[in-house]
Amino acid sequence: MKLFEGYDGSDFSSNAEWNRFLKKLCKEDKVTLANEFPQLCFKIGAQLCEGQKYREAYYFLYITLREEKNVYTSQNSYLASFHETLGQVYYFFRRFDLSEKHLKIALHHSHVSEESKIKLYNTLSLIYRDKFDNQTSEWYLRKAYNQAVKLKNETWMGILSGNLGYMALSKKENTKARKLIEFDYRTSTKSKQKNSQVNALALLIELDLMENHLAQATIKMKVFDSLMVNETNPQLLGSLYRTKISYYEKLGQYEHALRCFRKYISYKEINDERRQFLNIQNAEFQIEFEKKQGENIIYKEKKQKDDLIILGLFVICLILGLTSFIIIKQIQRKRKQDKELLNLRAQKMEAELHATEREMRALLSTMFDKNKVIFELQEQVESFEKTQHSKTDSEKEAMLNDLQSFSLLTENDWIEFKRLFEKLNPGFFDFFHEKFPEITSAEIRLAALIKLNLSNLEMARTLAISPDSVRKTNLRLRKKLNIESLDDLTRFIKAI
Repeated sequence: MKLFEGYDGSDFSSNAEWNRFLKKLCKEDKVTLANEFPQLCFKIGAQLCEGQKYREAYYFLYITLREEKNVYTSQNSYLASFHETLGQVYYFFRRFDLSEKHLKIALHHSHVSEESKIKLYNTLSLIYRDKFDNQTSEWYLRKAYNQAVKLKNETWMGILSGNLGYMALSKKENTKARKLIEFDYRTSTKSKQKNSQVNALALLIELDLMENHLAQATIKMKVFDSLMVNETNPQLLGSLYRTKISYYEKLGQYEHALRCFRKYISYKEINDERRQFLNIQNAEFQIEFEKKQGENIIYKEKKQKDDLIILGLFVICLILGLTSFIIIKQIQRKRKQDKELLNLRAQKMEAELHATEREMRALLSTMFDKNKVIFELQEQVESFEKTQHSKTDSEKEAMLNDLQSFSLLTENDWIEFKRLFEKLNPGFFDFFHEKFPEITSAEIRLAALIKLNLSNLEMARTLAISPDSVRKTNLRLRKKLNIESLDDLTRFIKAI
């Protein structure tokens, strides 16, 4: 064991050479230090786990599990850490039942440390989350958080408060969620844990959007963009574009939202494929490992247990085929769901655009009717002035009532019109303001009506002016745009 503690993986030219040395060391120590052999294997496995080399670690942990006497009931001090480590490795392999079993043994071991309880509770919470048992998952998460608070471990408090905040947000407990997530964001920013910082910031932006704090959401979105400069991690980029979808939808900028949605789907597919590939690799490793262990046992007992050889090979082939089939089906189902989601989003945006167009047409129709009445009232006023001496008092009073009860076209009408128009033609008004600042508001309004294919008479009624005024405004607009014919003007505006 002292020989092992004097070496490190960096002392060797490759991981394969390092692993061969460790295995050889175990074989030699098994002969000379039989009592310490299981603990030596655990120490090697634990060190490999710290470097996230779970597959290499599994070999040595498996030996400890096989060689240690009473491994499930012994109160040997190192076994608390052994069960914790093996539980973490099984969680990495997504073998949740085995992971839960060893984590609970570690949790109730007499030599478990107070610091270890935080990680044990947190991993148990993740296991129940992956089993879709949210109630039990939240219970373990609170246990982990309370333990971190008890030990004043700020790093774990930040991580766990973020997870609790996400649960509170899913239950619409916004005030509680914001407090927890803001603490996670501050802690992760301070400790430069980018993944936690990004996830917390995304949740805070979602909260702002839910509560219509658009200004605060915009400020946070700028911070988000700055964090993502030169970022290549598809998981973080997926989180960015998922947040931008909600942000732009809230602003009504559906084209931007659709573009972000497409980017999010592409990064989501990358993440899903990587996760599926890792799961396949882990499944193949475990199958291969179990196969080798089985073959070793079978080799030793071959003369007495020929039937077990056939059964073992059959089980291995069945597991491999079943695992491959399930994984392929999951990939196919995931891709189909993503495609359907993309189509639904596209249909929703298209429907909203059509609804906006209908709403704008209704507004224009209202404006036509209103301005038609304006012209009729103007004619009545002129007639009233010419024949005022022949009108009776009752007729004069009725005419005045009509004039007083009628409200002319207001600026609010145009504000509503502009809002609807911008949904159908984003950037139309900005184009004129930026490229042709000398064009007046009346001329820009006329350009918008030309974009909608209105006739001169319809434009006159909409703008509450005479057809002759429409022609004059049209002429001024063409001069400022340096366009000679009306057809050229129409084509120019249509192209914007």
